[in-house]
Amino acid sequence: MEKGLTLVKNVKWSENLFDLTIEQATGLIVSIETAGTDADLTSVNIAGRPTTVIDADGLHYVPPMTDMHTHLDKHFIGEPWKSLQPFVTLPGQLEFEKSMLGELPTGAGERAIRMLDLMLAQGTTAIRTHVDVDPQIGLSHLEEVLEVREMYRGRIDMEIVAFPQQGLLRSDSVSVMRQALRAGANYVGGVDPAGLDRRVDASLEAMFELATEFSAGIDLHLHDPSHLGIYTISRFAELTEQASMSGRTAVSHAYCLGQVGETEVRSLAERLCATGVAIMTSVPIDRPMPPIKLLMETGVSLHIGSDNILDSWSPFGNGDMLSRGSRLAEASGWVEDFWLLETYKLISNAPLTPKVGERGTFSLVNAINAMHALAAAPPREAVFSGGVLVGGRMFPNSRQMAAIHS
Repeated sequence: MEKGLTLVKNVKWSENLFDLTIEQATGLIVSIETAGTDADLTSVNIAGRPTTVIDADGLHYVPPMTDMHTHLDKHFIGEPWKSLQPFVTLPGQLEFEKSMLGELPTGAGERAIRMLDLMLAQGTTAIRTHVDVDPQIGLSHLEEVLEVREMYRGRIDMEIVAFPQQGLLRSDSVSVMRQALRAGANYVGGVDPAGLDRRVDASLEAMFELATEFSAGIDLHLHDPSHLGIYTISRFAELTEQASMSGRTAVSHAYCLGQVGETEVRSLAERLCATGVAIMTSVPIDRPMPPIKLLMETGVSLHIGSDNILDSWSPFGNGDMLSRGSRLAEASGWVEDFWLLETYKLISNAPLTPKVGERGTFSLVNAINAMHALAAAPPREAVFSGGVLVGGRMFPNSRQMAAIHS
């Protein structure tokens, strides 16, 4: 059957209503017209095409969400309740996690599907997921997540980080990381070069050697505190520059940036900006957070991720990136319209309003304006990916799906 058009009428932004016409074959917006007028279909040579019409009835446009730090393979969504233990030491927690994951009746692929369905229902259409690899589990998690990535192609864009959760050097994972990168992982992962691997330079150099060998990016989990963490980030930036990898490396968490003085952070932030190293934060409320406003003002590339969602580390989290952005704004005291709008840059890679020629991927919510949508994080009434309705309360299966996920 010939693919036609999707016409989403009466979508609100900038205090006005608009009609969006999306080409189903390409997923691109081909026309934006003021609501109440007839779209000039002949001007783009699509007159007479079959058209699916959806009336937004004044719901507000929200750009597609991006989750830049999640773990599709390690959550317990859809599983019986799991009682957790307090965090004491990182090695102890890693053993606890490995034990809990080993007891699950489901595989990484099934868990990934549950998480992706939840994310789609909440308007997230691009993610970066860290997937565990090590000599014991091999590529089993990765192989299943790679299959799921193909299943969701066209609905969710997915970057995969091969993640040596047990420590790159500590678990002797360099060899299995090579296998993971050959299999299709996009990024080299790492974790705490000092606190876990106990060899900062050797750990970082191994990551960059792998990245260079496979033309991959790098995304480092860094929990190491204070000046130890600052040294690690500084060295990471230096290696990024030496490897000519500007714009392809990131440090996740980076709690240390919230544990030293402003002068020191500003100096390092300028270095990160110059070398193109991004910072990923999950907006923690139980430990210091990087000074987001300072980093933004310095020009550092910043993104937000959900990280733990109902897993062996934390029972909290729901995968809602609009809500996560709202948490950042509230924790930061950002009540002005300017900073509420700036928050969208951390949770979305798209502009606040749609453009002709851009992909028809967005959500619809009941909100006064974009600032209100960020502050209230209302339910997604509809989620479109490439002009196809894929989630939200208008989606036929979303109510049943929400019941399963709860």
